[in-house]
Amino acid sequence: MASQWVDVRDLQFLLHEVFRIGDELLGKGPFADHDADMVNMVLDQAAKFTENDIAPSYPDEVHRQPVEAVFKDGKVSVPEAYHRLWQLYAEGGWLSVSDSPDVGGQGFPAIIAAAVSQMFLAGNQAFLMYPGLTHGAARLVEDFFQHPLRDLILEKMYNGAWTGTMCLTEPGAGSDVGALKTSARKNPDGTYSITGTKCFISAGDHNLTENIIHPVLARIEGDPPGTKGISIFVVPKIRINPDGSLGEPNDVNTGGIESKMGIHGNATCTLNFGENGKCIGWLMGEEREGMKVMFHMMNEERQGVGTMGVALSTAAYLHALSYAKERVQGVNVMQMRDPDAKACPIIQHPDIRRMLLKMKSITEAIKALALYCYYAMDRLRVAETDAEKDKWQGMIEMLTPIVKAYCTDMGDVVTSLAVQTYGGYGYCREYPVEQLMRDNRINGIYEGTNGIQALDLLGRKLGMKKGLYFMTLLGETQAEIAKAKGNEALKAEAETVEKALNACAGAAMQFSKLMRSNPFVPLIAAMDYLHCLSESLCGWFHLWMANTATEKLAANPSETDKAFYTGKIEGAKFYINRTTALVPAKCDVLVQDEISCIRIPDEAFAV
Repeated sequence: MASQWVDVRDLQFLLHEVFRIGDELLGKGPFADHDADMVNMVLDQAAKFTENDIAPSYPDEVHRQPVEAVFKDGKVSVPEAYHRLWQLYAEGGWLSVSDSPDVGGQGFPAIIAAAVSQMFLAGNQAFLMYPGLTHGAARLVEDFFQHPLRDLILEKMYNGAWTGTMCLTEPGAGSDVGALKTSARKNPDGTYSITGTKCFISAGDHNLTENIIHPVLARIEGDPPGTKGISIFVVPKIRINPDGSLGEPNDVNTGGIESKMGIHGNATCTLNFGENGKCIGWLMGEEREGMKVMFHMMNEERQGVGTMGVALSTAAYLHALSYAKERVQGVNVMQMRDPDAKACPIIQHPDIRRMLLKMKSITEAIKALALYCYYAMDRLRVAETDAEKDKWQGMIEMLTPIVKAYCTDMGDVVTSLAVQTYGGYGYCREYPVEQLMRDNRINGIYEGTNGIQALDLLGRKLGMKKGLYFMTLLGETQAEIAKAKGNEALKAEAETVEKALNACAGAAMQFSKLMRSNPFVPLIAAMDYLHCLSESLCGWFHLWMANTATEKLAANPSETDKAFYTGKIEGAKFYINRTTALVPAKCDVLVQDEISCIRIPDEAFAV
């Protein structure tokens, strides 16, 4: 039976056949010792780990019992199943798949770690947030923490003995980070006394490991207001002695955990630092460079959150597909006049097929989009010239807000369609799609809301290097568009994608002018514009996949592969003709002077 959680074949297609990592990455630079066989071995092991261990830690499909983190007597306990799972995860080296062997990593390209992460997250997003945040925090320590305990902390975090978080958000200062009130006072020994409260801290407290390393944003007393005055500190839950042993608690206290819509297994905490005046932290980086340092982790987490949207979409689609093949109800529409017609699997009904192909085409598009961002990171690492490095850095800058926002928004669409495919059963906890839908909803909110990502794209990324990065991204699409134009079966779709990309470029130019004369138009349009650009780029990825599939079909593959490649072509046509094709019309609307949401009085919003 096909997996309902992961699709290894699809990942192999993207890695080896579309992005051709064997030619572009493996055997080069930091990846000189890696080859395709090693990559496939890692993917296979990750798939087995997901199927056999991670997915079963999700609420079981028979009783659907909730799996929750619990706060009692000031302490947080994770679900019991997570302890064994954490040990297996750490022992398997999954915390550092793409990190340097110098810190105990396996040194694979980032795109491989992302592919692995897609599978793991599909099995249990709530659990995967513990190692995900740990990895992000460890990377900050590795890059910015200069202290005698640095190497010890790194070793403990990368081997899973300790975990990490990201302590940014405060009550009353969510997206407005500059309004934070947490303070730091320098001590004679060079440490800092930290005082303040952070909220919505994922994996903020738990009993998985003996210590937790908190990167904490705070303002040193006397530093200026706003983001320019913020610094960042390493604050352990338990103090670390000079010899590396653990000392006394560091006055980091949990005020409670949130009761949430989804990801119940992850402890979302309110943390109080220095309630008793005894919380000590060490400066990371330089004073007043907190935002600069934190954004290294923030960007990693934003790409990771986009991957969450991809992962839950994949699982939701695969579950819905399996159910549609097995669920028998109604007769085939072509046999409705036959009184002796037998009931058929619901996958034969046109509307179910529409939903399934919509889920498939969206999921495959965002999977390619997210992986391509990691591919750009790897191309940056193997680049040999400054111009090539700048090109791939520009790709990362452009794609990060798109990956975070579009992949998570589409996660809402796909998981909702999966519930609809099940009908009434999809709304019940007897099946997992309702939980996949609930779990994904947070992904559009944390690590910078999707609205903030849209403003970042429109207000900052489009204009970087005077528009060079944007134009480079658009230029990168031309080769696959030209190739598809030479194929009569894909020519119309190629022209559709080209028109959509041109419409996005034209709208961007108009927005640039409007920002000076009527800024409300582009600001209101930002989220819809991000979707338009995403739908155009996803059309490009579909063309790329369809071009590859066409070439593979010409090589007379097996019947199984023939069906696989045919599915890629039909999925591309469906997405491009029903989604990308609408982009030019939407762009025309977005640049119009329609600002009703600004003109309407606050009182007029009332019912």
